[in-house]
Amino acid sequence: MKKLTRSRKAQLFIIESFIAVSVMIIMVTALYEVQIATQPPIVPNYHEEVYTSLQSLDGINVLDNYIYSVINSLTENITYYQTIIEEGIYGSLPDNGEFSLYYENMTSGLEFAGSWINNHLSPPTEAIGIDYLISEVNGELIPCVIHLQLWLKGV
Repeated sequence: MKKLTRSRKAQLFIIESFIAVSVMIIMVTALYEVQIATQPPIVPNYHEEVYTSLQSLDGINVLDNYIYSVINSLTENITYYQTIIEEGIYGSLPDNGEFSLYYENMTSGLEFAGSWINNHLSPPTEAIGIDYLISEVNGELIPCVIHLQLWLKGV
């Protein structure tokens, strides 16, 4: 009789232990789900990375040469420098990153023909805008101020 009650007590202990472990697993899972639900999403800051890329491109005269090519209508150079600028900006974005870029002559208000121009640009939703003003090309003041505007979208 004693052996039988010990066996039942052992079985009862095992069942209670299993239930306790199951309840703990459920509680930990629920706490984790609550933590994830209440945690704000992490939004990466591509603004600084793209701005640093633009500064680097400006530092090695890529932007200067591009603007000089656009002003003087050097079509072959425009394409070459556009490719370099695109690669520099895409290098600081994630794989699915897209951007829209255009230049505007702030003195006359004219946009550059032949560059990435959207004449009636409306900023896309969920976009980050970056402004970059250029007032000299190759160390010489240009007769206008160039406004480079970049919209990051889809990042």
